Amino acid sequence: MSRKIENMPSPNILMNSMRSIGYTFKTALADIIDNSISAEAKNIFVDFPINDDDLFITILDDGNGMDSEELFNAMKYGSDRNVYGINDLGRFGLGLKSASLSCCRILTVASKINNSISAYQWNLDTVIEDKKWDCLELDNKEISNIPNISKLKKIKMGTLVVWQDFDIASKKSNGKIREYLSNEMEETEKHLRLVFHRFLSNKFKPVNIYVNDNLLLPFDPFLENNEKTDTHKPSEININGSIIKVQAFILPHLQDISQDDINDKLGGMDSLRKGQGFYIYRNNRLIIYGSWFRLPTNGISEELLKYGRIKVDVPNTLDDIWEIDIKKQNATIPKQILTNLKKTVFNVCRRSSEKITKRAKLKLEQDNNKIWNKSLSNGKKDTYYINKDSSFVRNFINEFDDKYKKKILDFVDIISSQIPFDDIYNSVCNNRHETNLNESQFEAIIQEGISQFKLIKSLTRKSNEEVFKEFKKYEPFNEEKIALEIWNRIVNER
Repeated sequence: MSRKIENMPSPNILMNSMRSIGYTFKTALADIIDNSISAEAKNIFVDFPINDDDLFITILDDGNGMDSEELFNAMKYGSDRNVYGINDLGRFGLGLKSASLSCCRILTVASKINNSISAYQWNLDTVIEDKKWDCLELDNKEISNIPNISKLKKIKMGTLVVWQDFDIASKKSNGKIREYLSNEMEETEKHLRLVFHRFLSNKFKPVNIYVNDNLLLPFDPFLENNEKTDTHKPSEININGSIIKVQAFILPHLQDISQDDINDKLGGMDSLRKGQGFYIYRNNRLIIYGSWFRLPTNGISEELLKYGRIKVDVPNTLDDIWEIDIKKQNATIPKQILTNLKKTVFNVCRRSSEKITKRAKLKLEQDNNKIWNKSLSNGKKDTYYINKDSSFVRNFINEFDDKYKKKILDFVDIISSQIPFDDIYNSVCNNRHETNLNESQFEAIIQEGISQFKLIKSLTRKSNEEVFKEFKKYEPFNEEKIALEIWNRIVNER
């Protein structure tokens, strides 16, 4: 008959191994903030070192504090908690420890409740040396020396998490720890503004997150307040009584998004370009974003999909079927809802592609009102050329003697063949292209417009008004500002 033999893991091996489960700095810090939000904190203060003498990071919240027994349990690997509430952001009882010690070697947690402060500490060096699960209980004198403990003492209740001894940061930065942490913080701030954007923007029950006393403002990955965002009707999927909510968004075209919205709402051009795909939320906390989960996107290029985003709200009762991991960085789409999401993906891909292609002015047919046209090459790909039959080019060419016309037309062909596609694409993707005319370009177009207007007028018996009506149909004189300036100058010459 078999018998039970307790087989305890080696603490020095397990704790050291848990440091390498895949946390990044930003995801580790977000995991700590999860605990603060679950504790119903209204304000969370993250302090980073500003000089080389204070190399510690603290996360202080004003949420529900813990007494000594509760705090000791929270410091346990796999803390005893049989039931998680409907709004809890945690699940495994590992986040506080594994996230913190992935970044540092000393984790200290102090908590205040009923005007009493308790504190415990994990020191990785002590565990490795003693090979015991020895969590240190700090006495009053040691508590008084905890970094930023004075801030915890000033509030009615709350919890203070302290990270010290950044060995990994030291190795990665050749000893320049503060500089390394500062660089990490730039990316981490963006991560927090996105991951917790629903909490930060909640008007009825807001959560404020401060980094070195600077309040973080939420991102809006769907630009829901932009009138040109296509907001699709939400749908629901019922899985064993638990509801998954799905809603698709098509962001406005780049030309309809202000630079402020790109930077302040989306997090920059890189976020606009790479932020396409699913946004999976668990209890309002963003888990995964910017992924299509390998669902078919109908062969549409990534650039044409950049406006498509699908919001998916998952209750924590379905953690198992989504296979959400400890770090809250990875998930798998359950087969039960795969078919529903494929249809949504198809519609979003189609609409995102349409939003870009419909803004294109050129079609696969010659239009003599346009300076540029496009056609298909022998390889069935788009090729662009200056339309020598356009009204603008033809009127310009007709001002020259026949012996010069062929040379000018050949020169036009050469220019058409030398379009710097790669450089233009790079500028557009990084929002560095300029679409406005400078003064010199504007004046050159106006002068040429006046010249062509007079030429057309001399060849017809039409009035100025009739000539202008036809004249402003073709490029570049079909732009309202340009047409109006030409007309004003024509009128004032009378």
